[in-house]
Amino acid sequence: MIPLEARRVGCLLVAAVLGGCTTPGVAGENGRCTAEAIHQEVVYAAPPQAIYAALTDREQFAHLTGRAVAELSREPGGSFSLFDGIIVGRQIELVPDRRIVEAWRERTWPEGVYSLVKFELVPEGTGTRIVFDHTGYPDGAGEHLAIGWGENYWEPLRKFLGED
Repeated sequence: MIPLEARRVGCLLVAAVLGGCTTPGVAGENGRCTAEAIHQEVVYAAPPQAIYAALTDREQFAHLTGRAVAELSREPGGSFSLFDGIIVGRQIELVPDRRIVEAWRERTWPEGVYSLVKFELVPEGTGTRIVFDHTGYPDGAGEHLAIGWGENYWEPLRKFLGED
């Protein structure tokens, strides 16, 4: 059973996401970004199992980012605290080797504000395409977040997997 707090966050996120996206986007090498959504796709030579483990295993994630991981639950409803506590949230859905969905927030955001982060791991040949979507974050945060995903996730993951 998912704790009440996680269910509440999930319901709020669904309501925020269903609101749609109408603001013109910011184009660039980091993918699409609007005031309401970031969409990025990254391809790695590694199989989905390796990428899923790197993103959900506390020791592997700390190694790939070079930052402290206070907590990284591998259970739906469980919490996480990453990057020395700068990023916190809850695991909403975890489908091994296929999908990770998180209620995600920066500690500096107003109380109770969570965004929705989704990593879809799609097999592509012998490798994996990560189809990534981030929605529901505060106005004005899109460009910063889009750049941050590349610098703090995609590039370190490539090095961690030995694809650098």
